[in-house]
Amino acid sequence: MAIRKSKTPQSPTQRADQKRVDILKSAAKCFRKTGFHQTSMQEICTEVGLGPGAVYRYFTSKDAIIAAMAEDERRQARTMLTEFHDTDDLPQALSAITRAFAARYAAISDAGLMTEIYAEGLRNKRVGAVIKTAETEWVDGLAEMLSTAQERGQINPSLDAQQAALLLTAMWDGLVIRQAYTQALPAEMLELFDDMLKRWLSAASAPANLKRAKPAPAAAPSPVATPAPKAKPKAKPVEPEPELALALPVVDNMTPQVEMDLRQMSLI
Repeated sequence: MAIRKSKTPQSPTQRADQKRVDILKSAAKCFRKTGFHQTSMQEICTEVGLGPGAVYRYFTSKDAIIAAMAEDERRQARTMLTEFHDTDDLPQALSAITRAFAARYAAISDAGLMTEIYAEGLRNKRVGAVIKTAETEWVDGLAEMLSTAQERGQINPSLDAQQAALLLTAMWDGLVIRQAYTQALPAEMLELFDDMLKRWLSAASAPANLKRAKPAPAAAPSPVATPAPKAKPKAKPVEPEPELALALPVVDNMTPQVEMDLRQMSLI
């Protein structure tokens, strides 16, 4: 007769943690079916098999459940960074992170749920604050990994580590969104993604004059030639204006006295 091993009894804290996990899993299942705003708390209670009072003991609202999901994503991302933080082969570590994302969101529903959480962060301040904190931690941690790899001569030293970390994060986010519309990312796409990263980050791809080189001093400005003064145009001689001839009408029957007066005035 086989002897059944009794399960180790859980502590109150362990039981509470398990209840919390069960509620989040049931809520995620409901959210995948109908979305955040179409799912009611009663539907979540029915799915998890608990009364409203028990569920509200752990989460005061549906928004609190969504925020907890975002917090779980943050925690898992931080664990992933910690795992690869001290890597001696950064390109290989980044390839592993890419495949970890692809495997984690392999199901359309999982990728879609993550996309909804990010979209909810734009409307919900509580969820948005969690996502912003998670992204800051992720980008800063990734930038630190890139800087360490630059110091070791593993990757292109001319890259801005912080900006490169932001770009890598955006690329991974794009993979998750793409996976939300397809069953899975093709292996060829992942291999191409790896090849792009290696070429972009490769230390050999940096021009020699960009590898930690100090900027050359600015050249002194060339002296500006002073233009020669323009010659003044010669003044044209002023021509005397022609005298105006006054043409007077011929007056018939002019008397001798009038004619004499006009001649004295030089008018005729």
